Amino acid sequence: MKTPYIEADCTIEHEGKQFGAGGAYITPDYAIGYMSDDMQQIITWHGKVMGSARVVSSWPMPYYSYLSDRYYQVEATINGIRYTGRTAGGEMIWKGKRKAKQ
Repeated sequence: MKTPYIEADCTIEHEGKQFGAGGAYITPDYAIGYMSDDMQQIITWHGKVMGSARVVSSWPMPYYSYLSDRYYQVEATINGIRYTGRTAGGEMIWKGKRKAKQ
């Protein structure tokens, strides 16, 4: 198995305090990244394109959420591997697992 891609240095400083994010993560079995604004790509925390994305369905959130009023099922192709996962929309985290049928 190839060494997974783990994004480093995902920290910002605001008013003297540091805040960190997990960043992007890619293995043959699952991937974590962020949706682009137009929801056409999966990107890293730093904005580098990881792969293409396609929204396959969406539904309203069953309760009030300050993040989004919809949730999305998104298929992505990263390094030639197809993943399926969910996100709350553009600029939000996306978590996917490898699709059974490649």
